[in-house]
Amino acid sequence: MMTIYEQLRTERQGQQRWERELQERERRLQQQEEAFRKMASLEEMLHSRILAVKEKHQQEVSQLQDLLRERSKENKRLKSSFDTIKDLNDNMKKQLQEISEQNQKLESQSKRVQARLDNLQRKYEHSIAPRGRQKANVKSTECMKPSKKEKTAASGKPSNKGGSGHASTKLLALLLDWVLDGHSFSSAVRNKGKGVDQCLPPEVVLNERCLKGLPLLADQLHHTPPSEAELLLNLLRLIHWALRHMDSSPLHVALSATLRRIGEQVSKPPAQFTVSDSDDPDLPKSCSVTAAGPDRGWPLYRSPCPHTRILSALIILRTVTQADVLALALDSLHTELMSEDSRGLFIHYEGVCVLMSMLRAGRGGLHTPVDILMELTQQSCYLNLFLEACSCEEFFHTTSKILKNPRLELPSLEKLSILLQKLSSIRKNRRLFDISSLHLQIQELYHNTNHTHTFLRLNLRSILYNLQ
Repeated sequence: MMTIYEQLRTERQGQQRWERELQERERRLQQQEEAFRKMASLEEMLHSRILAVKEKHQQEVSQLQDLLRERSKENKRLKSSFDTIKDLNDNMKKQLQEISEQNQKLESQSKRVQARLDNLQRKYEHSIAPRGRQKANVKSTECMKPSKKEKTAASGKPSNKGGSGHASTKLLALLLDWVLDGHSFSSAVRNKGKGVDQCLPPEVVLNERCLKGLPLLADQLHHTPPSEAELLLNLLRLIHWALRHMDSSPLHVALSATLRRIGEQVSKPPAQFTVSDSDDPDLPKSCSVTAAGPDRGWPLYRSPCPHTRILSALIILRTVTQADVLALALDSLHTELMSEDSRGLFIHYEGVCVLMSMLRAGRGGLHTPVDILMELTQQSCYLNLFLEACSCEEFFHTTSKILKNPRLELPSLEKLSILLQKLSSIRKNRRLFDISSLHLQIQELYHNTNHTHTFLRLNLRSILYNLQ
């Protein structure tokens, strides 16, 4: 019994120990369960807070997006209004420039007209006095005509009658046209000469013939009637060729009186000038005249023939130094070059070289010659020929000199930049830009140009890009 009792007591103690362990374990489980409940409630609270923060964030983002849309719309409206105002400003600037150019042109025209009026008044005052003397001269020349006819008959030369004169002018026109079109000037100097001409070099012989021929051509031009349009044109072609040869020749000989006389005959109607023996010392006495030539109501640079107008304007630019006459010739040439055929004639007769020599000499101003160059840059079938004529050292050095001129105005500078931009696109012209230092000038001009001059800066930037 005692043994059984002891076993039961140990068994009871073990069960009590096990019960305490179970209670302890149950207590721990309850604590863990309570902790889990707290964590679940905390997780739910965190989820709710995260959802609230997300909603608030979404609301703020939507508000900011709406505000950004409104700002972008406002910016677009401001940009469109700014562009409109800028276009209006540019148009007003162009209109202002055009009005200022017209004003300057009108002022210069009024000055030229006033100077012209003064000149005409002085000429009229001077012409009143010698009228009696002119009548006496006419009578004396009429008395001298029979003796001249006798001399010509004695020497065996034909007399000057109407039919023979008409035939001679026709023949002269034909021969001049043959010589000019056949380019026989270069071969004529190789022909056998007489006397000392055989020992002289061809350049000297040709130069001497030009010196002898120009006074004779001036005299023939003075006596040619306007009805002989073909002869008149060929005379102008020959005069232009001789002047061009003398300009390019290293043997410079002054024929100032002859050049002045040619310029007057081309730039003025015949009624406005007279030529006497003392007017032209370069002319032989047998070729000098004392009365005006055939009556014509317009100067040659306003002739009905465009070919004659171009040649006359180029001859005026080579021979005349009076500012008002040069301005009228340049304006006429500018108007004439609006025709495409006239551009071809201008380029054929090396008008670009004439303009460059005039600009280098500082005659005729800058405005109208630059306008003429701008007119030639317009799209036409002669544009490539014009750019080729400009692709020379003479043109680039002259342009460099023009860009250094402090009186160069913005419109003229913009027009020059258009021409230089076209020339910079030709690869072989890069060397000419470097030789004339135009590259450096354009860089400096680009850095110093005001940012409001958008068109000029765009052209200069394009030139620098092409020269890279």
